[in-house]
Amino acid sequence: MRVSVKSIFETNYAEKIYLTLLPELDRLVTDRSSISFKADNGLIILEVEADDLVSMRSTLNTWYRLVNVAYESCLIADAYKTSVTFYNKQPF
Repeated sequence: MRVSVKSIFETNYAEKIYLTLLPELDRLVTDRSSISFKADNGLIILEVEADDLVSMRSTLNTWYRLVNVAYESCLIADAYKTSVTFYNKQPF
């Protein structure tokens, strides 16, 4: 049974997240699934096809986690840039 899922995430960090996770496309979660990952106008579009539900679950868990960590890293980086200043008021 072939199954597919399309997930769309809307974020201001879509391009940053896409570029951050692009190298992960070279690493397969399982050989029973395939991934399409792209960014377009503030959207991240993740499409997964799998041969069975077990490989679908595994692939989705991995990629949802990767997207979430990249998103949280962008939030932290932005918060850090706006809150940390030197004596001369210049950010890192």
